[in-house]
Amino acid sequence: MTQPSQSTAPLIELIFERLAAADDVPTETAELVLAALTGEEDLTAALAGTPTRLDHRSPTDDGPAERIWLKSVTVAGFRGVGPERTIQIGPGPGFTLVVGRNGSGKSSFAEAAELALTGDSARWADKTSVWRTGWRNLHNPDPCWVDVELRVDGVATPTRVHRAWPVGAELADAEVTVTSAQGRHAGLSELGLARPLELYRPFLTAAELGKLAAGTQSQLFDALFAILGLDALTDADQRLLRATRPHDNTIKEVRAQRATLVATLDGIADDRARRAAALLRGRGAVDVGAVTAILDEPDEATTDREVLLCRELAALAPPPADEVTRLAGQLRDAAAEARRYDGGRSRAALRSAELLRLALEHHEDEGDGSCPVCATGTLDGGWRAAAAESLSELRQRSVAAQTATTRLTALLRQTHHLIDDLVVPEGPGSEPTAGVLRDAVAALRRVPGEPADLADHLAARYPAVVAAVDAARAYAEGFLRQRDTGWRAAAADVREWVATVGGLPAREATVARLKAARAWLKDAGAQIRNERVAPFAGHSQHIWAQLRQESNVELGSMTLEGANTRRRVVFPVSVDGADNGTALGVMSQGEMQALGLATFLPRSCAPESPFRFIVVDDPVQSMDPSKVDGLARVLAELAEQRQVVVFTHDTRLPDAVRRLDLGKARIIEVTRAEKSVVTLRPGSDPVTRYLDDAYALARNEEIPAEVRGPVVAELCRSAVEAACHRSIWRHRVTRGVRHADIEEAIEDASRRVATTVALAVFDDAEKGGDVLGWLGRRHGRRAVNAYQACREGVHGAYLADLPGLVADARLLAAALS
Repeated sequence: MTQPSQSTAPLIELIFERLAAADDVPTETAELVLAALTGEEDLTAALAGTPTRLDHRSPTDDGPAERIWLKSVTVAGFRGVGPERTIQIGPGPGFTLVVGRNGSGKSSFAEAAELALTGDSARWADKTSVWRTGWRNLHNPDPCWVDVELRVDGVATPTRVHRAWPVGAELADAEVTVTSAQGRHAGLSELGLARPLELYRPFLTAAELGKLAAGTQSQLFDALFAILGLDALTDADQRLLRATRPHDNTIKEVRAQRATLVATLDGIADDRARRAAALLRGRGAVDVGAVTAILDEPDEATTDREVLLCRELAALAPPPADEVTRLAGQLRDAAAEARRYDGGRSRAALRSAELLRLALEHHEDEGDGSCPVCATGTLDGGWRAAAAESLSELRQRSVAAQTATTRLTALLRQTHHLIDDLVVPEGPGSEPTAGVLRDAVAALRRVPGEPADLADHLAARYPAVVAAVDAARAYAEGFLRQRDTGWRAAAADVREWVATVGGLPAREATVARLKAARAWLKDAGAQIRNERVAPFAGHSQHIWAQLRQESNVELGSMTLEGANTRRRVVFPVSVDGADNGTALGVMSQGEMQALGLATFLPRSCAPESPFRFIVVDDPVQSMDPSKVDGLARVLAELAEQRQVVVFTHDTRLPDAVRRLDLGKARIIEVTRAEKSVVTLRPGSDPVTRYLDDAYALARNEEIPAEVRGPVVAELCRSAVEAACHRSIWRHRVTRGVRHADIEEAIEDASRRVATTVALAVFDDAEKGGDVLGWLGRRHGRRAVNAYQACREGVHGAYLADLPGLVADARLLAAALS
C-alpha cells in the first residue's frame, strides 16, 4: 500500500535552495526569510543589518529512530476493570480485535493505553467534569493503576510506563514511573517520545473521528501541518508579523495624528495655525522644513512685560501650608529643648566632666590617696564609684545638649532657606495680586531673632503668603487664557509630531521588506505544503476507495488551505460524477466516519513515526455493512506492516474479517461479570463455536442419546450454514455484489439446508438436488452422511456415535468454507 513519505531534507535547507534558485528575490528579502526561520534574535539582527546565524532544527528531528511495538496493556481498578487484567499483544505486525458488548470493559483497556502514554484521553477532552469523576472502578477502587509495556526493536529490555493513583488522588495526580533499558526516567520526554506522541498519536477514538464532523478543521490542519514539518513556516510567518506590527502601528498612529492636528489647528485664530494646517492637510508628503520654520517664529506676545509676569506667577509653586506649619512646630519644639540645656551650664558640665575623668585616671594610676588638687579630700574606692556615676550623668547631659543644639541649628537653616527661596516676579506693578504677594512675602521676611519667636512668626505669616500665591496664580492663568489663542499648546503637539515623522521613511522601508519576505514565504510554503501533503492525500484516497464501497461520493485529493484563523483541510468531492465542492456538506454520518478514518489513519501510520502500532477504539459507528467490509480490508492491509489493535462492540467487524478471510486476525473476547470481574478469552468464529458446543453435548453421557441427538444435529446444521454463509459472502463480495443483494439471497436460501449449500457451492440456490452428488465426488461418504444428518435432524447411524457426527460435520464445514 502506498503510504505518505515526508521529505528528509530539513525545511531550512529546502527554503535556502529555493532562494538560491530564484534570481528575482532581493538579497535583503532572502536574509529576512532565513532569519525568520531561525529565530527572533536572528530576525532582529537581520533587520538591524548585523550578522545572523543559522541554527534551525526541524521539529521532526526529535525522537528515536527505532521502531516501537505494543506488547501489553494491564489495568487494575480503572474504569470498568476491577481486579487486574492484562491484554497481551504480540510485538510485531498483526491484527488484533478486542470485542465485547457495551459495558464489558473493553474500552477501558484502550483508554488506559492512551492515558498511560499521553496523560489524557481524547474521549474526555471536550467533556464536562462529570466525565472525569468516574474513572476509578466502583467495586475495586484500590489499587488503581494502568501499565503499558512497549518493545523497541533491537532492545531486549522492554520500556514500561506505569501510572498509578493513590487513594483519594485525582486523575491528574497520578504517580508516573517510566523504565527502559537505560533505567528510570522522569517521563517519556527523556526518551524522546513526547513530541512523536503529539505528532503521530497512535490512538484513534470515535471522539477524535467525530471532530471532523464537528467542524474543527483547524485542529486537523495543525496536526497534519506539524507532521509534515511545516509548523516552522507558521512560526517564521508569526515572527515576521510580530516584527511588522510595531512599525505598522506607529505609521498608522502618525497618520491619524496628522488628521487630528489639522482639525485642532483649524479651530485656532492664529495665522501660524492657519499656515501650519495648510501644510499638514491632504495625504501627500509634508514639507517638514516649512512646518518647523512656522514653529520657530517668535511669539509676538513675548515682548509684553505683563504677559511675562503672569507666566511667572502661573508657574509659582511654594511649599504647602501644612508642610510649613509642621516645620514651625518642629522649630518650636527644638527651641524648647535647647532652652532646657543652658549654654553656660553645659560648658561648666563639660569642664567638670573633664576634671573627673582626669581624677579617675589619676586614681587608676596611683591608687588610693589624697586629692592632688585640694590635698584635703581622699581618693578611694567609695570616691571612685561616686565620681564614675557623676561623670556618666555629666556626659549624658552634654550629649543631649549638643544634640538639641544641632537639631535647632538645622531647623533654623531650613526655615531661612524656605523664606529666602520665595522669589516674587518683578513686574510693572499693574497686576494687583502681585503687589499683595510682594507685601505678604516682605512681611514674612521680617524675621525675629529668637528661634521660638521665629516659629510663631512663620506659623502666623506663611498662610498669608500661600493665599496670596493662589490668588496671583489664578489671576495669571485667567489672564493668559484670554490672551492665548491656543497656538502654544498646538505648536507643542505639532513639534512632537514632526519629530516622529522624521523616522517614518525608515519604518515604511522596514515594513516593505517584511511584507516582501512574508509574501515570498507564503508562496514557497504553499508549494512545499502541497508537495508534502500529496502522499498523505494519496493514502487517504486509497483508504477512502476501500471504505466507500457502494457510496456515490468520490473523494478528491486532500489539500491544506488558508492560514491563521482560516486554516482548513479541504476534501473535494463529486457525487455521481458531479462536482459538489467540499465533502462535509454532502456526506452521511457513516460516510463522515469513513472520511475521518481515511484522514486520521495516514497520520498515525506516517513512516517517520517511531510507533509501529495503532490503537483504534469503536471505528464502526454508523457504518453500513459494505463500509464495515471496506474497513476490515483497510485494517488488515495496515496490519501487514503495523500492529493494529481494534476495540469494538460491533460484531460485524470480526464477522467481516472472518468471512473475507483477511489473514490471521487474532480475536479477544471481553466479558464482565459482577464486581467488575473482567474475563479475556480467545475469540472463535461461529462455525467453531457451534461445533465445540455440539461436541461438548455429544460427550455428555448423562443425557440419553435420543435426547441429545436432535440438539447435536441442529448445532451441526448451524455450523454448516455458518460455513456456507461465509463462503457466499466472500465470493459475492469479491465479484462486487451489493451487500443488500447478498443478504437477500442468503435470506431466500435459508429455508432449507440444501438451498443454502447449493448457493455456497454452485452460486445457485435452485441446484439443491445436485449437492449430494457433488459432496460424494469431492469429499466422500463422511461428508454426505453429515450433510444428511444435518438435513434430517439425525438418524440411527449417528445415535450411537454423536461425537463422530460432530467430527464429520467439522469436515463438511471445512469443505464448504
